[in-house]
Amino acid sequence: MLVIVFIPALSGLLAQSDITPIVSSALKKGDAETLSSFFTPSVELTVMGKEGVFQEDEARKILGQFFKENTPQSFTVKHQGTSKLDDQFRIGDLTTQKGVFRVTYFMKKSNNAFQIKQLKIEPAG
Repeated sequence: MLVIVFIPALSGLLAQSDITPIVSSALKKGDAETLSSFFTPSVELTVMGKEGVFQEDEARKILGQFFKENTPQSFTVKHQGTSKLDDQFRIGDLTTQKGVFRVTYFMKKSNNAFQIKQLKIEPAG
């Protein structure tokens, strides 16, 4: 009986360590609210000419505006790995009604969970 109790708890912890499926789903749906919930308190953001370090709420507004103007249709992770600073990164293609964008995000581990510290959305070239 104890094994049954611990298995769901362990799977919950493992699910929290890799946020890629949740982030991918949020990008695909244009869900700025869910996406921003994984941001560090201040996040380095580059979105269609807006570039800087923003607090979570401002970053959410910028993303919300981007998704409003570029309705997402799909998102696919193309590359993933670990940077020299031991951060995880993902690079993918976001297909919208207005074209394809290259999305790059870096995650750092904090309190046994990953948080997004940098996000770039740029036209695919």
